[in-house]
Amino acid sequence: MNTTCRLLSGLLLSLLLNLTGQAEEIHYRVLNKVLHPIDTRLFGSFMERASNGGENGPEGALMPGTHELQPGVVKLLREMQIPIVRFPGGTDADFLDWQDMISNVPGRGADRPVSTGHENDKVTNNFGYDEFLQLRQELGWDAILVVNFRNGLLKIKPIEEAARQAAALVAYCNAPVGAKLPAGMLDWPAIRAKNGHPAPYSVKQWQIGNETWAFHNKVAALVPGNTDRYYADCLLAYVRAMLAVDPTLEFIVDGGKGGELAQQQMPQQIRHLVFHSYMPWGIKEASRNGEPVPIESLSAAEIWRAWVATPGFNKQGLAVFHDRLIPQARQSGTKVAVTEWNWNGWWQGKGAALDSAFAQGVGAAGFVHALMRAGDVIEIGCQSMLVGHAWVGITAIKVDPAGQFEPYYIPSGQMMALYAAHHGSQLLALKATGVPTYEQPLKLGDIQLGDIHPAPKVAYLDALVTANEQKLYFHVINRHFDQALTLTLDTAACGPLANQARLYVLEGRLENRAEPGESAQVSHISESAFTVDSSVVTLRLPARSVSCLEMPRRTATRR
Repeated sequence: MNTTCRLLSGLLLSLLLNLTGQAEEIHYRVLNKVLHPIDTRLFGSFMERASNGGENGPEGALMPGTHELQPGVVKLLREMQIPIVRFPGGTDADFLDWQDMISNVPGRGADRPVSTGHENDKVTNNFGYDEFLQLRQELGWDAILVVNFRNGLLKIKPIEEAARQAAALVAYCNAPVGAKLPAGMLDWPAIRAKNGHPAPYSVKQWQIGNETWAFHNKVAALVPGNTDRYYADCLLAYVRAMLAVDPTLEFIVDGGKGGELAQQQMPQQIRHLVFHSYMPWGIKEASRNGEPVPIESLSAAEIWRAWVATPGFNKQGLAVFHDRLIPQARQSGTKVAVTEWNWNGWWQGKGAALDSAFAQGVGAAGFVHALMRAGDVIEIGCQSMLVGHAWVGITAIKVDPAGQFEPYYIPSGQMMALYAAHHGSQLLALKATGVPTYEQPLKLGDIQLGDIHPAPKVAYLDALVTANEQKLYFHVINRHFDQALTLTLDTAACGPLANQARLYVLEGRLENRAEPGESAQVSHISESAFTVDSSVVTLRLPARSVSCLEMPRRTATRR
């Protein structure tokens, strides 16, 4: 670009900024510096079979009277391009018997029983392991299966028996027909073949227990003294029993002290430590700068700015996690999995000026940016939960158990579909100037469960760049409630780009309820051609949006 063209471009940008009321030019410069890898498994999901909520999860998404998901659900799942899915729980995984989720168990008959979950709610087993693992094969997912650890940890069963039961599930899923199994174990591969699946499912990644930090007090009462060592020994008993069936397994365990001790003994097998991240849960109280305020006194804009300010922030006002496992993993060289996360909030009273699923979706995008910024240690992320109908604002795909309406995305699920389909394998360094910020003074939530915290600085634009050999991806959240923002992006350090790029923008209405003629789906993704005529591009981002500019490299070759 010659000097005259640059001058005209600058004048036009200044005029545009003045017309929109934007105070300062926002400029980003991509550096040719890789910060760390981005594992595609960061963009995974969690398909939870939840007993509470009334047949929530895939059980509520079946065609009535069958074991098959509604065709519309499968269509949306395919569109999401999910890399990895965790199954079946969740809290219930530590309360249920896996054998209830398959057919033809010896001594029980062909039918599957109804199970009782952790809150004594009933759940059918019409969507079990075979249905999930067939779907996984059809849609090309990787899988994480969660086994019951509570039985062994809390001495509900002798540890050898509990570990052996987990190993039996490995045999059902992974052992070839005719394989030599541990002495006394049922011929689970033959049972799998009888159920119509002679070939092994070959599930490599297994999580032992779910949120077992919740059992700490019970463990301490059972085993006074060194509870961490006891916890580690129980984990190792499971690992060894499961490896005796399939020595190729990789394990994911909760990231407490006991999990750390176990990993130190078997680091090649126990590959990931876990934390979970949810906020703000039920919102029953609010405060501003430490002083209580009535929820009904908050404006829609104030609520929006708080709801999209998650999960935490660094000094630049960009989304990050503050969990202790992240710096610890950086120091020790271990890896982390966040096998449950989401923006999961709801008002516990009436009178709020804004109750917006789209605000929740934009808030959830902050979690994704936090995952990518910690991609040097976090390799797996599973958004909770993938399919359901009962839990407010947390199911990626909303379904009707009766099949009276077609399934549709909620904004946080559609946001995940955007990132899963459009991202690179490396995070690049990005320099920013002029990015506007705001102070978020509100605390919203429940002090017992978690809340949205006040933040001294939140960036209205939260941006990062990922890349691979073929493309650059500029990911940016515009948190502004009512103002489009214009920026320039300098990609010169990354080499020449093709002239034609694609811009993907997630937007949505503020109101959850559809007006006559509107879709029940709150959000939508628009796709448009974007011309790149120099190494500096100008991009105008709508208020309340999540965008990805996908820019092919000029020298990219097809594979």
